[in-house]
Amino acid sequence: MHSSPYIICLWPGLPRLWMRGDWAALATAVAFGAALNLVLVSSFVWPELLPPSFNLIGWLVVGTVWLASAFQAYRSLPHLREPPRVDDRGLFIQAQAEYLRGHWFEAETLLRQLLRHCSRDVDVLLMLATLYRRTKRYNEATKQLDRLDRLDEARKWRTEIAQERDTLKRLAASTNDTGRENAGTDTRMDAPTKALDNPVH
Repeated sequence: MHSSPYIICLWPGLPRLWMRGDWAALATAVAFGAALNLVLVSSFVWPELLPPSFNLIGWLVVGTVWLASAFQAYRSLPHLREPPRVDDRGLFIQAQAEYLRGHWFEAETLLRQLLRHCSRDVDVLLMLATLYRRTKRYNEATKQLDRLDRLDEARKWRTEIAQERDTLKRLAASTNDTGRENAGTDTRMDAPTKALDNPVH
């Protein structure tokens, strides 16, 4: 996201978690939070939890990790804003080919593989939303479009996203109308049966 604030660099692991959805970065962020909470509690809430020397060492370690992580994150943030350097174009072209053949499962598998590399790839998210629509998974398609709306990078696809939403609305309305018609048909078909079940004496 181009407008991602540099303030996210102040928490270890947060930039990669925010920009790439990296699970290892989540583990780093949680571990740092646990360590910080431990030294805070042992220093200000429960002083007898750790010896004073351990508290000092804890603050030195937390401070060093924090400064080093913030510096490294600040330097790497521009790189994180770029698409990941993997063979994503090859996979994307392969996903397109499977999609055009109507091989929905294979296309979805490839698209999800791409999202594991970069969870904010707008091209992949839009194709996945279209795939969900094609396979009549309208709620999942809507969720993907909602994700796209929250991404600054999706501005180039605003028209396509709006068209996709309109198509989903028409399909949902058509499905509801068909359901109501079927329900009415079932009711009319049940009427003679009910009459037979309850003959007039």
